[in-house]
This record gives sequence, structure tokens and C-alpha cells, in this order.
Amino acid sequence: MNGTAIGANTSIFGNACCRAESLWSRLRLGSLIPVVLGACMLLPAFPSALQAKEIFMQDNQGQYQPYTPGMKLPEGVFPPMQGYTHEDLIEAAGKRVEAVLKANDVDSTQAKETLFALADHLNRAFQSQNVEYQIATWFKKPYDDPAARAQSVSDMGESFGALAIRAAGDTLKGSPLLHKSDAFLSAFINGAGDGVHDLIVTLNKPSA
Repeated sequence: MNGTAIGANTSIFGNACCRAESLWSRLRLGSLIPVVLGACMLLPAFPSALQAKEIFMQDNQGQYQPYTPGMKLPEGVFPPMQGYTHEDLIEAAGKRVEAVLKANDVDSTQAKETLFALADHLNRAFQSQNVEYQIATWFKKPYDDPAARAQSVSDMGESFGALAIRAAGDTLKGSPLLHKSDAFLSAFINGAGDGVHDLIVTLNKPSA
């Protein structure tokens, strides 16, 4: 991107985010989930059987519901797994982004505000797709071929990492940080995506 500074112009921001996303080498999603940032739309990650409106109670009109012990879920849907809740995913992304902010000497007050905004955007994004329920369900559901479970985990890492990238891009809209270098913006956005991706794929470790 020729190292030029990015201003507040939304079209420029959209291009910068799309290019930053393209640098994230793991986002080879094929037909699973088309991802673009800025002015573009993120489509649902997985089949309709696990979409938000089908996971939760009809009398709640498909809205996200945090899990409570004993909560009745639709058949085949598993409760969130310890270590892979929305809070865990947000923490993983936040640590990566915090490191980027510190490495670039971002003012502590600005850094705190940015991390708070990032957590809010990530939380809303994850709730919109019931990510913690999807992770548990796709991991715990029966598979005839163990390799299929590993593939599901890999796909979730990429899909929800992409969702985090979108949320990180949204976090920067209107922020003074948007005027920093392309390298910073790329590290910020990709840091959030990598944090989420790398946590999810630990499910493919033998100890998981």
C-alpha cells in the first residue's frame, strides 16, 4: 500500500482494511465464508442448522442468550466450552492488539479506550452468530471421520478469525488511530483475527 497514511475517508479505510485482511494468509476460506472489510458484508459462517435464530428459544426471537446451568437448548446444540467462550475469545484478541498498541507507543488512555471499544465490537459480533455455541457444537457433535472434526475446527478458526478482523476494522472507524501507518493498521486488525484463530485451533491439539 506504498506506506501512505490513511485518513478518515471511508473509501480509503475500506480499501486499507480489505488489503490488510488479504495479508492474513490463513483466510483461504473458499466457499465457506466470503470476507471483506470496511463497507463489505460478512455472511453467516455455518449451515442454517446452527444459525442464531435456530439455536435459541423462539420466544426470544433468536436473540443471543448467555448460557446458564440447566438451560434447555435445542437438540444437538451444546453449551459453551470452558476456555472457548466469547469472553475467552475477546481476551485472546485483546492481548494481541494490546501488544500492538504498546509496541507503537500508543497513549495509555487511548489504548484503554481502544481495547474497550474492541471488546464491545467483538462481543456484539460473536453474539450475532452465537459463536461460543457454534464452537462447542461443531467440536462435540459426532463425526464418522475424526478428520472431519479437525476440519471443522480449522474452518471455525478461519471463519471466526475473519469475524474478529471485521470487528477490529469497525473499532478503528472514527478513531485517531486510523491516521497511523498502514503497517500499524494491518498489525492491529490481523492481531485480533490471529488471536481468535489461534485460540480456536488449539481444539485440534491432542489434549483438547
